[in-house]
Amino acid sequence: MKQDFSQNGDYIIVDIGSHSCGEIKSFTNSKFFFFKLAKRIIKNLFKGKSIGINYLLKLVKNHFKAKANFKKFTLILVEPNFLHFNQKPYLSCSMVLPAAIKNNNFIRTTKLFFANNDPKSAGNSIFSSKGNVNENNFRNVLTLNTRELFEILENTYLHSKSKVILRINCEGLEDEIIYDFKKYFPKRLIGIMGSLKDVKSIKGQSYYSQLLNFIHKERIEFVPFSDDIDTWSKAHLFICSIFD
Repeated sequence: MKQDFSQNGDYIIVDIGSHSCGEIKSFTNSKFFFFKLAKRIIKNLFKGKSIGINYLLKLVKNHFKAKANFKKFTLILVEPNFLHFNQKPYLSCSMVLPAAIKNNNFIRTTKLFFANNDPKSAGNSIFSSKGNVNENNFRNVLTLNTRELFEILENTYLHSKSKVILRINCEGLEDEIIYDFKKYFPKRLIGIMGSLKDVKSIKGQSYYSQLLNFIHKERIEFVPFSDDIDTWSKAHLFICSIFD
């Protein structure tokens, strides 16, 4: 099978909570990109809203700029739910780690609770306290802690000149993973992309504020990047900026 992503580890994206890879497909798959864009335009038309032509042109321009560079990335997908593994990025990425990240040194599995009783929901979580999950509807999945994840990367792709981007949306563990990534990649972590809101909704405002203060204090670039098309233009531009 053709390998689309790099194996050299110069520019590494570690995507934790990949789900159906909507973010990755947004800058690697033009068919997916324009399908989502068309849906947004039609939805806005039904609501009587419009999308400015300048916004559309910038969105398309940044998509193609990012797409032109994506093969330079080493892509590591970290996702415990194998039901997503038929998506193309899993077949063409540099490495897949089929596990949830959980900092427990003794227990090697955890329960992945289904959100809204949907086994493929992007909102599935290892936290039973999450409002939309059912404690009786889950799948047991493998776990890795952040130290093990770092050791895997260190033994495969990391080298002294690696630049690492963390793309993260894992339903509440974002803060712990970000703290550890900064500890393990103090000079190589160049940015964080994704969504942090689940830290607030699951752990509370104090944890969320502490995380934001940490990102600001450590001068880490954070760029929102989710399935929401409104996050794509700036996210794609950030991806392009790595090579400027």
